[in-house]
Order: sequence, then C-alpha cells, then structure tokens
Amino acid sequence: MSVEIVMPRAGLTMVEGTISNWKAAEGSQVRKGDVLMEYENEKSMIDCEALDSGILHIVAPEGETVQVGGLIGYLAQDQAEYDALVKGGGTAAPAAAPAPAETPAAAPAAPAASAAGVTEIPMPRAGLTMVEGTIVKWNAAEGEQVSKGQVVMEYENEKNTIEYEIVCGGYLHIAAPEGETVQVGKPIAYVADTKAQYDQLVHSDGPAASGVSAAEDAEKGCARNCPTCVHTNAAPEAAPVKGRIRATGLAKKLAKEAGIDLADVTPSGGPDGLRIVAKDIEAYKSRPKAAPAAAPVSDLEDEITETPWTGIRKTIARNMFNSLQQTAQNTCVCEVDATELLALREKLVGDQEILGCKITVNDLLCKMLGKTISKHPLANATFDGSTLYSHKHVHLSVAVGADDGLVVPVVRNVDVLSVPEISAKMKDLAARAKSKQLKPEEQTGGTFTITNVGMFPIDIGTPIINLPQVAICGFGRCVQKPAVLPDGTIGPRYKMNVFLTFDHRIIDGLECGRIFKDIQYYIEHPEMILV
Repeated sequence: MSVEIVMPRAGLTMVEGTISNWKAAEGSQVRKGDVLMEYENEKSMIDCEALDSGILHIVAPEGETVQVGGLIGYLAQDQAEYDALVKGGGTAAPAAAPAPAETPAAAPAAPAASAAGVTEIPMPRAGLTMVEGTIVKWNAAEGEQVSKGQVVMEYENEKNTIEYEIVCGGYLHIAAPEGETVQVGKPIAYVADTKAQYDQLVHSDGPAASGVSAAEDAEKGCARNCPTCVHTNAAPEAAPVKGRIRATGLAKKLAKEAGIDLADVTPSGGPDGLRIVAKDIEAYKSRPKAAPAAAPVSDLEDEITETPWTGIRKTIARNMFNSLQQTAQNTCVCEVDATELLALREKLVGDQEILGCKITVNDLLCKMLGKTISKHPLANATFDGSTLYSHKHVHLSVAVGADDGLVVPVVRNVDVLSVPEISAKMKDLAARAKSKQLKPEEQTGGTFTITNVGMFPIDIGTPIINLPQVAICGFGRCVQKPAVLPDGTIGPRYKMNVFLTFDHRIIDGLECGRIFKDIQYYIEHPEMILV
C-alpha cells in the first residue's frame, strides 16, 4: 500500500514550508533514508529523508508552500500501484495531464479557463508564514484599464503594508473590497482583456457564472437583465437573502458607500439568482423610501464600534498567546540608579554637532544590552523546543509603537556598533516601522528584545518573550527618589526599574542574577558602555 509523504515540522514555531528542490525525480525508485527534497522554513533550508522505500509520486511541485502535515507526495510499493496513483490522482503530478472537467473531485476551474480572456488575481503571499492578507486600499478603480506592473492595490499581512503590482493588463473587476481579509491564493480581483469581456464579467457575476448558457437561463427563468435571456413580468421577485449573504465585491463596495444593509437587498445575480450584484444595489437605491419610524426616547443611547481584529493586531495577539502557552516565563525586577546614565546622555546631547546625531537614553540602553547579553550565551539565543541556538553577536529586536500595535525591527550586531551608529539605525527603522515600510528581513532574526516604556508613567512591567527568543528586557520610567549617598548623607537620585522576563526552561535564577549584575554595573557606570 502506498505511503503518504507529508510536510515535516522543523522547529516549534513552523506552520508551513516551501519546497525548494526535489532531489528525487517523479517515478524514481527511492530507498529509506534517501534525501527526497529540500524545503525551507522561516529559518533555514532542510533535507527531507524518505521514511520508507518505494516509487516516488510528487504531489506538491517545487516552489509550492504547504502547511505542516500537508500532503506533498506518495511512495508506491510497486509499479502497478504507482501507475494507479498517477492515473487516479494525476491532477497533482507535475508531468500529468490536467484533470478532465467532468471529474467530480477536480478543483474549481480558474477564471482563465472558465471564461476566455479573463484572468483571476489571487491574494499574493508576502513572507513564508503569511496565510491571509487584508486589503487596505485599491489604487485602481472598478472597471479601470490597468497595465502590467501597475500598483493597483495595497494589502497588509501580519507585519507591514505591501504594494501589489498587477501581473497582467486589462479591465479590472474587484472581487474583494477594501478592509476585507482574504486567504492567500483566494481571488481578490479579475482582469478582462477587453471592455466587452469586462461588461460580461460584471453582469454575469464573475467568470464562474459566465459558463451558464442562454438555454439554461431561459429554462430557469433568469432574473438578470441579460440580452440573451427572455424575461417575463410574471416571475415573482425573489425575497431578500437571509443567513449567509453572497455578493460581488463591487456590490459590497456600493452598499458600503450608500450605507445599505445587504440583508435588505433582493439578489438577482449568479447562476442561481441568489447573489447580489451591482444592479441590485442600484435597484434598491431607487425604491421609494418609507418614512422612518420614530426612535424611542432614552436618556442614554449606547454606541458600539466594531473593530475587526485583523493584520498586525491579530498576529500580535496570536504570538503573545502562543508565547505564554509554550514557555515557562518568569519575570524578575531590579532597581538601579540611573543618575549617571542621564548625566552622560545630557553631555552627549551637548556634543551632538560633533557626533552628528542626538543620542537618546534608549540608544545607550541598546548599546548596554549589546555588551551585557553578549556575555551570556543562554540569553542571546533562540529555542525551538528541542535545540538551543546561541549566537555570537547580539541582534537586538526593538519594540516600536505604531498605530496598529507594536512592530519589532531588528538592529543587527548591536554589540559591535557604536552608539551613533545604533542611533542612526534606530531612527531609520523606527520611522519606517511607523509608516509600515519595513522589509520582511528587517523584522526577523532577532536574538534578544528590548522594550522601553520609560516615557510613560510605568514603573514595572512583565513583558512577554518574543518567540523563538528566550528573554526580553524592559525599562521603566526614571523617578527621583531620596537615597543614601556615598558620604552617608541623604540626597536625590534618579531610580529606574529594570525587568527581565526569561524562559525558565533555559535560564535559571542564578543566570538571571548574573545578567542583572552586569546591567546594574553598566547603568551605574555608563562610561563603560562607551568603552
């Protein structure tokens, strides 16, 4: 009996992998332990070895991204079984002919196949782990003639906003309106080669409906205003749809602009006449308006605002939840004297013309962590649940507040950069983080995270680890307090809390104490940060 080959999991956080290269050819005889293919996760390239012997039948071709546990191939025990696999499931085989249209199990035909001159535009994938995207803005209007390479849309994944360049020219029909979240690979628009094809596409409610013949429409009593159909006034008007509402992207857009509830609109589109199309919205708008009912008088009327949790905020929520569920997190706090650190910062601000930049307290803290964490390999590490990866250099993830939530760009090799170099990199990354212009590679590969809330009235926090890292360090506000000075007198000093959250599976209390000791020394002797 054939053996299924599935996408393996390499690492605790891996959810999908991309097949880079099949090492064994379709139909070749492989043995247990042979390298079948190379696949890529979010960190590296990995070999996949055969767990059994047999004849290889490939289901997922090179370049395809497959979820962990998803089918990528089969190992047939003999030639007859292999031939049956290819013949019965040849839709997935790279060399096999396309599945016949009448095959019940075949996937729905793409618009290019179901309607000549129409190309389906799917939600693109930006990043290995992206599974869905939210359309932020359409830069091209419905029905506009677009050119190949034109930026027609901006969409948001879990990290930033990306511009989408159309892959073909023609007349644009929008299927997914602004604000809608669409799975990767699902259609967001169609492009028709000619204006006539576009008109047919819109009035027939998409390529899937364009295959309905005039005879079928006439037999069903088509409710659409189609030139090939015979309409009678005897057909009763369909009732508004209840439950799940089916509507085209253009219809949704028009309804949103007019403030119309789609549940109140009578549909007429689609092969079954149950999908709302643009003309249904126009027909609803032209209806005589009934006098509004008098609103009940109340002292206080509640107003509820719905905010879909999508894009970056949805990803942050998922990552924070997973971090707490998958690790043994503990937070310790240490109060340090930051008086000398603030004094050093004031001196560097006075020398900003010589330095070429205005140094901040955060710049000094980033450099301090670079020097400190490089001495503690257990803290400057990533962990996948089975293997700890300690790094030579500190790649510091820096939490930056944006409108949609925290963004965490990475300052690489912070342990060897000078303070002015760190300052310049931080200003650039922070500005682009807030405008969602960061590149994907600028948000990955961090080995340790800093979160500084000192600009807010926050003294102590318990930050959550940014997986697959094993620790995160936070800094509270500086507060002037009375303290015992070296000469025994009482005087004002600026105190600041440092809080360290660490994975107790990796870092124990002893190592935590050693890290705090180094942090305290550098903050209370800040000149050593610059050495």
